[in-house]
Amino acid sequence: MIYLLLGAVCAFFGMSTGLGATTLLRPVLDAVSPLAPQSAAAVAAMATLCAALVGAFFALSQPLALPQEELLFIAAGAALGGILGDLGASRFFTMVTPAAASLLQNALLFTLIALPSIYFGTLAHSLSPLILPRIYTFPAALAAGLAASFLSFGAEPLTLMLCFVLLDMENDESHLCALTVALFSMAGKLVTLLIRSRFILPSADVLIWLLPGMIIGALLAVTLGSRHASARSADALLKLSLFTSLLNMAAAWL
Repeated sequence: MIYLLLGAVCAFFGMSTGLGATTLLRPVLDAVSPLAPQSAAAVAAMATLCAALVGAFFALSQPLALPQEELLFIAAGAALGGILGDLGASRFFTMVTPAAASLLQNALLFTLIALPSIYFGTLAHSLSPLILPRIYTFPAALAAGLAASFLSFGAEPLTLMLCFVLLDMENDESHLCALTVALFSMAGKLVTLLIRSRFILPSADVLIWLLPGMIIGALLAVTLGSRHASARSADALLKLSLFTSLLNMAAAWL
């Protein structure tokens, strides 16, 4: 039952702020779940995909903010990044101990959330975007999808930062790009993961509760129309995620 509530709360606030359903869930799972780091990562990836599917279903009912050609570039880059990220994560987990894996993953997760937090908090007003040609959506989606897959979360904060810094996208465009990256990177990751595990779902007892919670929270967020919440709410979510990652790093270190 705790996983149901945890998934619903994290998905609701993550999608309400536009920062992704697992931006908070990923470090919280490491903090409260007894699962091994590899199992927690697989569970978080499936939770991300569920929430992204809900977001995509509602996004397709409205006019798309990006041309289909750009969405195709983003989807292809994110899917490739998802496959490569899962292969890299699989290798990573076999090379290090569970404590080291938790420490290193949370350190990288902290970095990938802290950078967008700093950018949107102070640097966005002083740094001019590069305004690269939109063909660069492919390498941007590849990089974001690789990070998302390796760490098993949607990487929406990183994707949003790349969209603003490199491509100068509007808010609706960047949020659609972030949703597409989360959806296709997790799809690529899970296909690779299931092939490696011979189509055996890890931690099925956790998924039975967590995935319905993610769907309920995501549905509430999109149906209530709270996608673009205040900057204060988004900042609070990022700080809570960063704080949880720090606690995980300290616990793994000790």
